[in-house]
Amino acid sequence: MKNTSSFDFQIFDSLEDAVLQLENKTTILNANTTAKAWGLGANKELLNTISFNEIDQLAKHILNNEDFEIETNIYFFEGYSKFCKLTFKQKYQLLILQDKTEFELLKKVKEDFITSVSHELRTPLTIAKGNTQILKDFMKDNQFIKQVTKIEESLDRIENIISQLTLLSKAEFGEYELKKEVINPSTLYNEVVTDLYEKIQEKSVKLHFNCHIHSLKGDKFVLYTIFRNLLSNAIKYSYENSDIYIDFQNEQLIIKDEGIGIREEEQKRIFERFYRGVEAKNHAKGSGLGLAVVKYLCELANYKIEFESKWMVGTTFKVFFYK
Repeated sequence: MKNTSSFDFQIFDSLEDAVLQLENKTTILNANTTAKAWGLGANKELLNTISFNEIDQLAKHILNNEDFEIETNIYFFEGYSKFCKLTFKQKYQLLILQDKTEFELLKKVKEDFITSVSHELRTPLTIAKGNTQILKDFMKDNQFIKQVTKIEESLDRIENIISQLTLLSKAEFGEYELKKEVINPSTLYNEVVTDLYEKIQEKSVKLHFNCHIHSLKGDKFVLYTIFRNLLSNAIKYSYENSDIYIDFQNEQLIIKDEGIGIREEEQKRIFERFYRGVEAKNHAKGSGLGLAVVKYLCELANYKIEFESKWMVGTTFKVFFYK
């Protein structure tokens, strides 16, 4: 199939996307049913039917017989607009417009909802945490200190869920901009261990840290969050007095535990948001967001993540600082 004359254009009538066949550079030769419904008919001049901010780029690529692709708001001279993915395939002189208006709207609603919920929850949460701390500071009788501590832990968990949802939202919508920093792996390890100190003490796990590099380049917040979430999971699902091995190599981070492991039938779902295995729920508390955040951040930073796990033996996660 070398050109558009070698096939029946009517095959495109079943598509929901608008498909145009061009001739003489920008004249519409054929239009499928969807395109006609959008006011894009045969014998019309393309540039007299639609407009968008990057239309000069499209015209240049068409004139130069070059492929072109963009997602943008397209204004139709019929009097309406759509957010579309526009693709020009020069080999067949086809212009395809995929309507993504509803998708973008739902994405915006979701983004606004998460931002709003995050903002609305943080204020009362901060007040509650402050009052809980005051209770602990001025409580003369230790009778209820255990209950107050549980309240404090629950509030910390809620705050963590809000933070991770916000981070997921930013990563998913491409709003987080990666920073390039020189990171000291040993310093990073110490910061993560300090953050997880209480969990480490509670389980009495022994950490074995090996670092073969002095520094690496990347976004410290992203790498810290990946490292912290993976180590937190390793601690959470380890047995008491067991060992956890952390290995920083030139191009990868390895975290190996001797915990409960992951059942084979559950392994394909561990990166799903809010998913927790049956035994995981019985073994430790959690939100089911930690690994989803790790997966998103690895994709954001162009890292590759792999894992191996055997039920009742343990799990090894590997993060490669490349793809």
